[in-house]
Amino acid sequence: MTTTRDSAALDAADHLLALLGDVRDLSVLDLGCGDPRVLRRVAEAGPRTCVGLAADASLAAGARAAAPLADVRTTDLDRWWGADLGRFDLVVSTAAPQHVRNLARLLETLHHHVESGGRFAFLVDHPAATAGEEGYFADGERPGLPSWAGRPAYHRSLETYLRDLRYCGFRLDEFSEGKPGEVGFGDGGPLPAAPRWALFRCVRTP
Repeated sequence: MTTTRDSAALDAADHLLALLGDVRDLSVLDLGCGDPRVLRRVAEAGPRTCVGLAADASLAAGARAAAPLADVRTTDLDRWWGADLGRFDLVVSTAAPQHVRNLARLLETLHHHVESGGRFAFLVDHPAATAGEEGYFADGERPGLPSWAGRPAYHRSLETYLRDLRYCGFRLDEFSEGKPGEVGFGDGGPLPAAPRWALFRCVRTP
């Protein structure tokens, strides 16, 4: 049986895929392999190369089973420096950015591995949903949130995400909060009281 959260996650994955556009003949990296459905659909859409960088062995096994066409590897994203991966036209990531200690360090590394003009699209829980009792503007670890691949969740305000992206050489191209009626989120039911997801599509600047 599909839970409400599972259905919402599927909607979010569909919307993230819609933000990617046509991936045919592109070199693509899935950073973290947070959702095997995303990697599978990207790998089957005709990219020139498709690499999955899983955050742990369990995620790697799930990604390989779901997307046999992808080259799946395992690495600790808190220590990743991108060695031996080359450069990519497109990077996609589900959940991983909110489970690294130092987002700016990850983005700096990623900047070296995205072609100039290449795209980086990612999905995280909306900061309005991760703020907790500590408050929206207090960035940091949130022990009350579910962990992922053994890593705690970190709350960051939208301002923090946008600032780190800009400082690390990524320009925001598209942003969505998953409003019903948008691609991938259906058109039925009442509007939610607060956004559940934050989806970013960015372009690497020179």
